[in-house]
Amino acid sequence: MSKILDELISEFKQREQKGIETYGTTVDRKDLTTFEWLRHLREELMDACLYLKKLENEIPKKLEQNDK
Repeated sequence: MSKILDELISEFKQREQKGIETYGTTVDRKDLTTFEWLRHLREELMDACLYLKKLENEIPKKLEQNDK
C-alpha cells in the first residue's frame, strides 16, 4: 500500500471518530432517508465549492507575491 493511501485511510478514520464525537453515530445510521443523504451530500459539495473559490482567489495574490 502506498504512503498516500495509508495517510488517506488514517484521515478517514479520524474523520469518522470526529463524526462519532459530534453526532454520536457513523454513516451506518438508519434514521435518514435517501433524499436526506443526498441533501447532506449537496451541502458538503457546496462547502467544497466555497473552499475551491477561496483558493482560486488566493492564486493571483500568490503569483503577484512571487513576481516581486
